[in-house]
Amino acid sequence: MNVHVKIFPIAGLCDKTQKLAIVLKNGTMDELLEHVQEQLGVTLYETETIIFLHNGCALDRHKETVFKDGDQLWLLPLISGG
Repeated sequence: MNVHVKIFPIAGLCDKTQKLAIVLKNGTMDELLEHVQEQLGVTLYETETIIFLHNGCALDRHKETVFKDGDQLWLLPLISGG
């Protein structure tokens, strides 16, 4: 299955917006993140600093998620206000 990933600039991950088309076998979040790390040549060591949007809805990184063909995942930097 193909999942479309858009990664916005995130410190330590990428300095410009990236678009990736990732082919998954199992469709799990862990598998998807492994492919993202591999294609960007980085380690997603602090996923708590990243907001995940799955088909436009907030996604809890710690819940089990299964992606389907054509799904979209956006990775955005966590922004805190004060």
